[in-house]
Amino acid sequence: MNNLLSVQSVFSTVFYAVVAILMLLAMITIHEFGHYAVGKIFKFKINEFAIGMGPAIFKKTRKNGEIFSVRAFPLGGFCAFEGEDDDNADENAFNNKKPWQRILVLAAGATMNYLLALLVIYLSFGIYGQSVIGVKYAAVNPVSETERFYDGDKLLSLTVDGKKTNVLLTTDLIYALNGKKKGDEVGAEVLRGGKTEKVKIILNSDVDCRNITEADKTYEALGFGGAMSVIAENNSIFQTGDYILKIATDENYENGAFVNSEDDFLKVLSDKAEGDSVAFWLSRKGERVRAETVLKEGWNEVDKIDFSAVSAFFGFKKDGKAYYTFSSYTRLGFFASLIRGIEYSGKIGGTIFRSLGELITGRIGIRAMGGTVTTVVTATQVISHGFVYALEIMAFIGVNLAVFNLLPIPALDGSRIVFCIIEWIRKKPINRKVEGVIHLVGLVLILGFAVIVDILHFI
Repeated sequence: MNNLLSVQSVFSTVFYAVVAILMLLAMITIHEFGHYAVGKIFKFKINEFAIGMGPAIFKKTRKNGEIFSVRAFPLGGFCAFEGEDDDNADENAFNNKKPWQRILVLAAGATMNYLLALLVIYLSFGIYGQSVIGVKYAAVNPVSETERFYDGDKLLSLTVDGKKTNVLLTTDLIYALNGKKKGDEVGAEVLRGGKTEKVKIILNSDVDCRNITEADKTYEALGFGGAMSVIAENNSIFQTGDYILKIATDENYENGAFVNSEDDFLKVLSDKAEGDSVAFWLSRKGERVRAETVLKEGWNEVDKIDFSAVSAFFGFKKDGKAYYTFSSYTRLGFFASLIRGIEYSGKIGGTIFRSLGELITGRIGIRAMGGTVTTVVTATQVISHGFVYALEIMAFIGVNLAVFNLLPIPALDGSRIVFCIIEWIRKKPINRKVEGVIHLVGLVLILGFAVIVDILHFI
């Protein structure tokens, strides 16, 4: 039976990986088709339109001499224009066309990526609704008993210092709350019990996010409940990587006491004595397990108000938290979805600039980035959760491809556009050979960077 499940798991993983690769291939193909379509409008001479990279497994030559090909490796593609990287006598060669025409051709690829991503976003909104962040379990607010979130609230927007922010991504929480202090009041629009309500939230803690990966600090401040993760020591019932979900009161998980904080942990155990049995509900490698122990000799002498002393007795150290959130899909009406779809795509694109900025300034490490392999692996994992997640990752990849390709980095469309603008202003091009070398070096560096970040990501 176990062998059968293992085989099924392998086939499922392979299937989702193939879907992820085909999704990425579709995005690349639509990008190259953008170049092709606008090139045809302005009568550029096109030598070949290829789907995939490497040796051709299928080729067809049209009457006008254009070659359509399908190549062996499904991660890439190209639209090869005549005279793209050198001087050419053909009047329809790429570099013989007017600079503004070349700019439109170059920008068309990213434009098609963005339009397809926007279409996917609207498809997702239409079928499932907009994804919103939900509070699965709300912690008791030590600052305010009433001005807080409750279990099941779905967060639509935050209003901080009079500025409203629609919450479409976790980064929205960071930008809205960063720098706020414990006890500060913020406004929130939530779906509660099927109705939209405006509520006030008193922050539980300071928000000091160094980069766009630290959304956990906003969850803590907003009062989202969370499970402690642990580093296990010798002779412990815990394993490193476990999350303490609840302290059990009986065999029923629902009756257990949530452990959102160190204080919660100490409070639940404060009335226990040596010889008493204590059980924990844990999340271990994605599965919920129950671990039980008997309080051995020495427990009565432990300082019950010192978390480090109590955790040492149980044989673990605290290692962060995972917060009880959930994604919920809510239909907000045609016009609201129309506006939020555009806003959502813009915010996805904005993460590229912020990520690069934080990478350059050292606020995030290179491990936070990923190359082609990382993209495929991540997409595979996301797609396995369902069609709606496939739509989300497709939109995310599409917008990111659009933005990334327009960056003025040598070898990318954005850099080629810059050269066209310079030629337009100067009335003459920069030496084609010099430009070609710059793009070649840029291509090598981009490929090298992609390989390095993929390697670092999996080490």
